[in-house]
Amino acid sequence: MDLRFSDEQIRLQSLARDFAMREIKPVAAELDRLADPDEVQRRFPWNIIKEGSKVGLRTAALPKEYGGGGIGILTHLLMLEELCQADSGFATHFHQAWKMAKLLAQKCTKEQREHFLPKFTDDDTALLAVAMTEPDSGCDTLMPYDAPDGGVRTSAVRDGESWVINGTKHFIACASVAKLFFIAARTDRTVGVTQGLTVFLIEKGTPGFRVGRIHDKLGNRLMMNAELIFENCRVPDFNRVSEVNRGLQYLAAFGARHVPTTGAFGLALGRAAFEYAVEYAKSRIQGGRPIIEHPTVALRLGEMAAQLEAARAVCIQAAWMADQPDYDAKHGILASIFSSDVGPKVCDMALQLLGGYGYMKDYPVEKILRDALMCYHIDGTSDVHRIKIGEMLRGVARTGYIAE
Repeated sequence: MDLRFSDEQIRLQSLARDFAMREIKPVAAELDRLADPDEVQRRFPWNIIKEGSKVGLRTAALPKEYGGGGIGILTHLLMLEELCQADSGFATHFHQAWKMAKLLAQKCTKEQREHFLPKFTDDDTALLAVAMTEPDSGCDTLMPYDAPDGGVRTSAVRDGESWVINGTKHFIACASVAKLFFIAARTDRTVGVTQGLTVFLIEKGTPGFRVGRIHDKLGNRLMMNAELIFENCRVPDFNRVSEVNRGLQYLAAFGARHVPTTGAFGLALGRAAFEYAVEYAKSRIQGGRPIIEHPTVALRLGEMAAQLEAARAVCIQAAWMADQPDYDAKHGILASIFSSDVGPKVCDMALQLLGGYGYMKDYPVEKILRDALMCYHIDGTSDVHRIKIGEMLRGVARTGYIAE
């Protein structure tokens, strides 16, 4: 395997880094401090999304024949790591667009693509979301717990040439700002989710569909997680993008290959905390010299560097593998597990290195740590990922959102 980055990958990595520092970072801290999530919604920086559209970030993962950049999983990982340096919550809007745009282009029919794709490409503020998690179901769908009483409860009932959807989703990333939504709904309650789930593509503003409360979170406050509420929402069968009752397999077709990109969050947040801690240790004087010269501080920084370097290596390897036709999903899951553990741990070490200052909002490490705690349950909890690996090792083949 050749893990040298191409000139194009290096260019796009630099583009993402410059964009993050120029556009996102100057506003992220102020918006993070807003106490009311509805106020964050009102002040959401749409100008940054528009600027991202201008430079090709929002559509970077669309195949080139549809006007996008055609980036693969490894490039996705490299660019996402740089965007997360400014704010991992806001970076998620581009991350989700990159994932979901491929569904629009590659997993929809020609007629659906002709109808829905321009709504994404021609609108410089169009963002995408996928909705699975509900108040009473989450990782039992991802594992899956494959029994009639487990998993997604939101229902879609056939009525002639239409479907009537009822239920509530929550914790949905980008929900309060997205315009197109991939919705997982239960179309057969007599079987488990692997046999009874169907995916629909629904536009914002569809009668019977509305955004509920925006979740008030510890960190990643610009991710704009919210409820989605369906009350007799009627959509034509044209909006059904998966085979009936084969929705989990439809989502797994893209979900498994994108799992390595989840590792970018832990890697990026750990890196941001580490780089700040290094600069702080060089300038902070105690005992007559910069604290970086003290052995205990050097030991802590050395451990942080080793953990991050290992996380970077395993994420890059998994992302490279995901770009190959013979990708084994367990490599992506392993990378996600490791990086999702490393990120919060390195952030905590950085906070300890700063002492009392690390706990203060005058310094960035406390925010980075708050954001990093998300890593334990993004795209399914780390424990669910570990169980999935254990089942793979004992030869159990289950179809779930995090493994084909």
